[in-house]
Amino acid sequence: MMYGRPSQSEEPRRRSLMRFEDIEGEERAAAADSDGGESAGAPIISGGGGGGSSDLLLQNASYEELSQALLRRLEDDRERAASKEEEVARAEERLREKHRLLEEVESRMFSASGDDLVDLNVGGHFMSTSRHVLCSAEGSLLASLFSGQYDDKHLRDKDGRIFLDLDPVIFGKLLSHFRLRRLASPEEGAPLPVVPEELKQDYDMMLRHFGLNDFMEGRTGFGDQPVCNIFAKIAELSQVPQDRLSSMDIVTMSLSTVGGVDSYCFEEVLGEAGLNSLTTYSGRAIENSYGVHPSAITLRFHRHWVRVEGMELRAKSHDVGTRMSETWEFKQGDEVAAPMAYPFSKTNLMTGRLPVRSTGKGFVDKVEWQFPKDFCLEHIVLHG
Repeated sequence: MMYGRPSQSEEPRRRSLMRFEDIEGEERAAAADSDGGESAGAPIISGGGGGGSSDLLLQNASYEELSQALLRRLEDDRERAASKEEEVARAEERLREKHRLLEEVESRMFSASGDDLVDLNVGGHFMSTSRHVLCSAEGSLLASLFSGQYDDKHLRDKDGRIFLDLDPVIFGKLLSHFRLRRLASPEEGAPLPVVPEELKQDYDMMLRHFGLNDFMEGRTGFGDQPVCNIFAKIAELSQVPQDRLSSMDIVTMSLSTVGGVDSYCFEEVLGEAGLNSLTTYSGRAIENSYGVHPSAITLRFHRHWVRVEGMELRAKSHDVGTRMSETWEFKQGDEVAAPMAYPFSKTNLMTGRLPVRSTGKGFVDKVEWQFPKDFCLEHIVLHG
């Protein structure tokens, strides 16, 4: 392109504008390269000094010329921003599609082939599961309600969901446990729901209402189980050493006060041999802080429910005469404590199997010994 020769007064301003557009063109070309070679936008106006090393001042250009160049620059930026927004929108759509597919996979995992889904409104919280899961506990009221015979009698919300006037937190824990039972094996059972202490009474009432106590306690479909060493059986089912049940957070022990071995040794008392098995002099045992009465031992079962029918205790020989109570109470869960006694002495350290008189029939996840004075024990065995 040919330009007419400018007047001498216009020459500096025209050169400044050319220099500005050359710089703008270089930046636009660089941006086009970074975007994968797309068009850089409007054509670049080129003229004298186009590669220029001169340090020309832009203030010599007119406002109109500068504004036109800036408008072209802004238009290019808007186009690039719009392109980026489209890319983000496409990425979000792909993410939504992946989320939808994951939900479909989860739905298939928790529903049997040909099993229909049931939509629930539990205390205002929406849940969905398969009919098979809701009917897991055969013979229970819950299984009967969702067997299909009473579908036309259920109270439903405006969207057709079956309404259950229950706490969604505790019902959700029950539902999760039912689902896990479908994935459980003889080697690895489904863990029991962990219910906050303030909701435990409501949870127990819900189990009784739906007739689920036997099912949750593992009695349904198994008949009468033979009495066994509870700790040995739990270790076998959990595939861990019997004296490491606490380390694996399967059975944990706590004392009202601690005066003997450190807490990390407590679990050894539940092992096959106990602490310092059958030694004449023992320096290791679980003990309360001497003279702090009454005292207590509490066991919590985190993966199993138990029913204790008998126990064996072995006292610490060195302190049996002064620091081992001969009477105590044994409590299973929230039942009334049962009184027990044994005449401990240096020649009478082991109780043998003592029967436990129970005040209830349900299984529990906690047992407790309550001593009026001190205790010092090397070994504990529970039968049930």
